[in-house]
Amino acid sequence: MNKVSIITLGCKVNQVESEMIAEKLEKFGYDVSMGLNNSDIFVINTCAVTNEAERKSRNIVAKILKINPNPKIYVCGCSAENNPENFTQKGEIIKKVIGTKNKIQLADIIKNDNPIKPNNNITEIKRVTDRTRAVLWVQNGCNNFCTYCIIPYLRGREVSFPINEIKSEVNKLCKVSKEIVIAGINLSAYGKDIKGSDGLIEIARLFKNKENRFRFSSLEVNVITDEFLKELSTFENFCDQFHLSLQSGSNNTLKAMNRHYTKEQYYDKVKLIRKYFPNAAITTDIIIGFPTETEDDFNESLEFVKQVNFSEMHIFPYSRRKGTVAEKFKNIATNIPERVSKMTKIALFNKMNYIQNNLGTTHQVVIENMKNGYYLGHTKNYILCYIKSDIPLKSNTYQTVILKEPFEDGAIAEIVKM
Repeated sequence: MNKVSIITLGCKVNQVESEMIAEKLEKFGYDVSMGLNNSDIFVINTCAVTNEAERKSRNIVAKILKINPNPKIYVCGCSAENNPENFTQKGEIIKKVIGTKNKIQLADIIKNDNPIKPNNNITEIKRVTDRTRAVLWVQNGCNNFCTYCIIPYLRGREVSFPINEIKSEVNKLCKVSKEIVIAGINLSAYGKDIKGSDGLIEIARLFKNKENRFRFSSLEVNVITDEFLKELSTFENFCDQFHLSLQSGSNNTLKAMNRHYTKEQYYDKVKLIRKYFPNAAITTDIIIGFPTETEDDFNESLEFVKQVNFSEMHIFPYSRRKGTVAEKFKNIATNIPERVSKMTKIALFNKMNYIQNNLGTTHQVVIENMKNGYYLGHTKNYILCYIKSDIPLKSNTYQTVILKEPFEDGAIAEIVKM
């Protein structure tokens, strides 16, 4: 049987698409694994969100050659869409390069190139990835055109998937995973292109009366309203972690980024979240060193993240992307490593402060895996728990714990005896 390894870089949507390719290949009879494993055939699902992501996508080829000197490699995704020449010039080992559209057809291409005897004994396709936390893909594309971002040019305009298809997928995923992450390229745009849609809350309603908990992957401030939060607060299985995209705490920089809100408007949304979810984790992304970011702009951003008190921040040095509006901006940003260091210190302080404020509280976690003698799992508000247990704990099961003390990047937690 031909073995296929699928290597995925980038966002949760890429993860879903890779899994769809994998399931189709399994139906054809291929032995599929996720990650860089010894195989005959390799699929690289690439990312182009930053220059670093594109570099990693290119370097996967060299890593494959160390495992198999005569591989058959198929490449898809955003980096393949943005710079296909990075892969087509690799010679005979790259069998096919396609972009972001019709990725799933890659399974048919592989089958045609590498025919094998069908496995007629397959009646149910297994989920090839760790299914403790499944990803539900509900939307594609982005119309925002932030000046730093290449993704709208690669993924195209916003498209919402029909609610009946999403309902079917929810029912399927709930059979295999205790937690579902709702994801999209611009998730907050869900339903805008569907007449009569209630947007994301319509998807949330699919989890009513289900045991499985759910969370949203990333949201924009425009979706945060009284109505939205009020209804979400009625769901006991909703995970109160809001990844609320910020990018900068400077109004000048936000305007140059074409982000369509001010820091004051953003903070109003944060306060609204905490009105309905007082202990919610509010996480975000921050870009450091955007071309127009002066020292004063950075300091304004630094003070703003202190004010918001995020539970976690993903910090990225600005990556100049060819084909974006910001590529043409004059670069006046300086001292980028120093700025990253300052922002990182604030992020770590705020994260530890958030964990400290949760000590002594009781939470439900989903057991995910084991590391260095600890069982690992996340609370609804996304605190990583390290759990000791004399009794073996099964992954993908719920446990009730109490947080005891900070530990590494999370907290020591003890199982509550029922």
